[in-house]
Amino acid sequence: MSGTITNLNVGGKQFDIESLLKNEANKADNQEPSEEVISEQDIIDEVDSFALTHRDEWIQDLRINKVELKESQKILDTIMQKGFYEERYRIAGRVFKLRTRTTVDSDRLIEMLRELAPESQAVATHLIARINAASSLAKFGESNFPHSTPTDENRNLLDEEWKLRWSYISSLPQPIFLAIVQTMQRFDLKVNLACDARALENF
Repeated sequence: MSGTITNLNVGGKQFDIESLLKNEANKADNQEPSEEVISEQDIIDEVDSFALTHRDEWIQDLRINKVELKESQKILDTIMQKGFYEERYRIAGRVFKLRTRTTVDSDRLIEMLRELAPESQAVATHLIARINAASSLAKFGESNFPHSTPTDENRNLLDEEWKLRWSYISSLPQPIFLAIVQTMQRFDLKVNLACDARALENF
């Protein structure tokens, strides 16, 4: 029995594979080669890209991701002064706050992924989103969640606080959880750009 597939059924319609391939080949043969037109500005942009400093590249990334330079500077200043940065968002009339995560949060994420050993990339992605959301959530509606400053001695306290946030995140309707995760992705992007080493003048 041949392993060659000669027919394809799509939506109840039968298609002959060989005919489809011949038609595509004929189209390709009949097409005239397109001439790519390169503008003077394209050439200038290409030349300029080789002359960009690290800081120039960073500013370009800010612009591409629609993050204002002043906003990124404010984020970095706040983190340097307070050790964290928070932003308020509104959903369905309720305010929620997201907060930057700590190295303890990163350690916990790694530990949990090792322990849970997700069986697929999709499961891992979902777990990472839930764990990070529980690490970042500072407020939702009337509920305020504690975030103690990490020290060498208070890991147990930090884990207990995180479990409260995890339970709350787990109780939310799926669409609300997804909205928080999407907001957190944008939040993380802004924070990561604000703290990018390329922002340093002497990097």
